[in-house]
Amino acid sequence: MADGERGRRTVIDLGLDGKRALVSGAGFRPERAGHGRATALRLAAAGAVVACVDIDEGRAKEVAAEITAAGGSAFPVVADMTDDAQVRGALDQAVATMGGLDVCVDIIGLATWGRLEEFSDEAWFGGLKQNLTHVFFLYRAAARQMISQGTGGSLAAITSVDGLGPSTGHLAYGAAKAGLISLTKTLAEELGPHGIRVNAVAPGNVGGGVWDAPDVPFGSNPVNPLAPPRPGDIANALLFLSSELAARITGQTIVVDGGATTRSPWGHISRDPMDPS
Repeated sequence: MADGERGRRTVIDLGLDGKRALVSGAGFRPERAGHGRATALRLAAAGAVVACVDIDEGRAKEVAAEITAAGGSAFPVVADMTDDAQVRGALDQAVATMGGLDVCVDIIGLATWGRLEEFSDEAWFGGLKQNLTHVFFLYRAAARQMISQGTGGSLAAITSVDGLGPSTGHLAYGAAKAGLISLTKTLAEELGPHGIRVNAVAPGNVGGGVWDAPDVPFGSNPVNPLAPPRPGDIANALLFLSSELAARITGQTIVVDGGATTRSPWGHISRDPMDPS
């Protein structure tokens, strides 16, 4: 190594500089986890131009302005992403502004509570629309655009660990999130020949209003062996899946739950396997 090269820092390129990204549900509500805002900020920090889509104009503008103030590039798009016509309109506006689409991330989701015997038709179909059908609308529009460009791309959405196991108390949410995991696999196979990757992130119980909560010591949470997942952890997983670091990853669901789903169903405490006691 030459003397002039010693101490030189190598920076990993995420391959997102100048990429055209859309984040559906980018607006920020302090009482929610803030996945949309965090993801939009991460993508912009990596160099992407970000279309910040939200049903609320004020929220869309606030996140776009925050990105711009930090030196990034973003703009607001207002749309109800559970309405197919508005989804197509949002895609058209974003593509017209950015000149195309390379990355599409969906954040939107809503859990409604209730047990089977009391669950209404409205709650059931509403839960499917809020957590699965709208992703179908968005992916269909985004895939058509990416296929027409012929340059590949990345689709990613938030599912849930409730799609991997029981979802007691909010059955429509769990069924929809399980459907999203299946949709991810199916579309990965269908869209792979076009260079389009399709993946998902399954958060554990991040909860609402925790975006600025202090970290807790490792192992101090009874549910999460490591620690409770944070909104930034979910955004980091979506950033990775949207980046060139995941260039050959598709059809996958990354679980970000602090280890909650790894726990033994018997409740045994980990011990040295060589200890006979």
